[in-house]
Amino acid sequence: MALRSHPAAREAARADRETITGRYHAREPVSRIAADYGVSPTWLRNQLDTWGVPRRPAHEPETQRRPTAHVFKGRAAQPRTHAQVRAARADFLRDRTHVTARYEAGTSATRLAREYRVSLAWLTDTLDNWCVPRRTRP
Repeated sequence: MALRSHPAAREAARADRETITGRYHAREPVSRIAADYGVSPTWLRNQLDTWGVPRRPAHEPETQRRPTAHVFKGRAAQPRTHAQVRAARADFLRDRTHVTARYEAGTSATRLAREYRVSLAWLTDTLDNWCVPRRTRP
C-alpha cells in the first residue's frame, strides 16, 4: 500500500519551503526530509519540481568515498604498450629467486602481480611452470 501523507503535513511542508530547499541543496536525502515532515518522498520530489528546484543527478560519483581512480588498485591509468608489458615480464623473470622466496614466505600472488605490473593470470601460470606449490585459501 502506498504511503499517503496527511493534508496538514503537506501544508506544513509547503510553509517550510526555505528549510526544505536548504536541506535538499545540502545533499540531504529526500527520503529523510520527507520522513521528518510526514510526507511521501514522491510528493516531496514533485513539490521540489513545482518550486523550480533543479533535481540532483541520480548518481553523483564525486560524492563517493574514494575517487574512481582508486577503485582498481594497481591498474594503469593508460593502456601499456607491448614493449612495456614485455619489460615488466622480463623484470619478473629476472627476479625468479626473490619472487619465489616471497611467495613461499606468504606474499600474495595478487600483491606480486601489482608490484611487477604483470597480470595475475600470467604470474600464476609462471609460478606453475616454475613448479612452485600453490597455496590454497583458508
